Amino acid sequence: MTSRRTVIIVGVLGVVLALIAASRTWVSGTLNDAVLQGTRVNVSGGKAAPTLIAGALVGAAAFLAILTTGRVARRIAAVLAVLGGLLCATGVVMVISDPSAPLRDQASAATGRTGAVGVDATLNGWPWLALIGGVLITVAGLASLLLAGRWSGLGRSYDAPAAPRAKDDWDALSEGDDPTAAGETQP
Repeated sequence: MTSRRTVIIVGVLGVVLALIAASRTWVSGTLNDAVLQGTRVNVSGGKAAPTLIAGALVGAAAFLAILTTGRVARRIAAVLAVLGGLLCATGVVMVISDPSAPLRDQASAATGRTGAVGVDATLNGWPWLALIGGVLITVAGLASLLLAGRWSGLGRSYDAPAAPRAKDDWDALSEGDDPTAAGETQP
């Protein structure tokens, strides 16, 4: 049986890969039109696939919840992890399928206009690493969803006390009683 620790490590590894890849340059190219005239442009993963960072952060929050919550919340968090992983992978696949699109978007942002821009785009290896990260997040989310019912909770030390606690000194002060006045009568 796969342990929760293994699933969480795989998921967090996917998150780390996606976030590292998002900060690197994915697409380089030259933009050719009347205004830009052969401008060289580099686009990072976070700009090329904005859903990558969002999906990775959803995955990170989901894995934290899987680690610290009960069975029902763990299943909900597992579904969110799967969705976060799919969000990462979808954004990456869109860039891989059309690497010139982020460059055209960059040209539109630089010139303030849209239209036909000649693009010579080169895709490097970082999108593939981000895709692996998205797949790892998705797989760990699916494993969590399937195995969440078998994993135990955090333990009794994290549970709320069953019986109401006795009034402590701070509560006594809030009610106007002075716990330091031993034997003195209150007005």
